[in-house]
Amino acid sequence: MLANAKKVALGLVLLLGSSVALAQGKVVVLDLQAAVLGTEKAQTRLEALEKDEDYVALRTRYQSLTSELQAFQEDAQKNGMTWSDEQKQAKQQEMRELREQYERTVQGLQGERQQVMQVIMQEMGEQTQSALAQLIEAEKIGLVLNSQSAFHASAEYDITDDLTEMLNKAN
Repeated sequence: MLANAKKVALGLVLLLGSSVALAQGKVVVLDLQAAVLGTEKAQTRLEALEKDEDYVALRTRYQSLTSELQAFQEDAQKNGMTWSDEQKQAKQQEMRELREQYERTVQGLQGERQQVMQVIMQEMGEQTQSALAQLIEAEKIGLVLNSQSAFHASAEYDITDDLTEMLNKAN
């Protein structure tokens, strides 16, 4: 009986404590990268990357290598049993070379995109901090969590779109 009373008392203390904590400010989640990269300015830069002739050439190479690898695998499934040991070794070497080219191409595409995204994040860093501070003050936010760290958050707790909107208005 006494143990149950202690549990109830502890529960009330925790409940009251959490109510006090929440009264001091809202708890929200934010995906900072999505907020910045969702801005019109960032989208314009990413669209420019998609039209860049070097990037287009890499993307075309990626598509070509993807098709080649697929065709190579289909050929190996159909005809692999009929290949001599020498043919199998030659085909395996050819496949390794294709995969290496494919991986380098994928890394190149990802690297180019990552580089543009980093530049955007750096260029908009101060503006983003300022807009976030304004949003925190206006909405009386007490705690901002990275949305990727939260196990679950309903949409009403996510301020990512609000920050993107503020950044768009600032530009």
